[in-house]
Amino acid sequence: MATSVQTEETATIAKLKAANFYELSHGRVTVSYTASNIVGEPMVTYNDGRVTQTFIGDQVRREMTALGTLVTVTLKLVPDGPTSLLTLVLPKVLVGSRGPEKLSAPVVFHTVQGSIAGPPLNPGPVQTYDVQIFKGTANFIIT
Repeated sequence: MATSVQTEETATIAKLKAANFYELSHGRVTVSYTASNIVGEPMVTYNDGRVTQTFIGDQVRREMTALGTLVTVTLKLVPDGPTSLLTLVLPKVLVGSRGPEKLSAPVVFHTVQGSIAGPPLNPGPVQTYDVQIFKGTANFIIT
């Protein structure tokens, strides 16, 4: 009996795949992340309800951390001004045959103060953060 249960568990685990496609939203803002699109590059699409931006390849920075995968894109770069970035904090999600798995994940909107002359000249925080919890799904798609 124990062998039968172990065999079933092993078969179930073998069918699980790590998610490679995330669709998240918070209010009217949506973000999708594909670990590898049809040409093998990462892709992030951001829509704030007014403007849609798509980031591909080197525009998408990924870093594995203890929190999960940090996926960062630059939303706005102003010469001699602030840079606006978005970072998804994505947990590893295992997906079975039943399809997408629901999840909540923090999305960090951060601003970095800058200057053409070098570091900012005024005292205070150089980076500011707005953390929002997005909800959505994670899925495994074949690319």
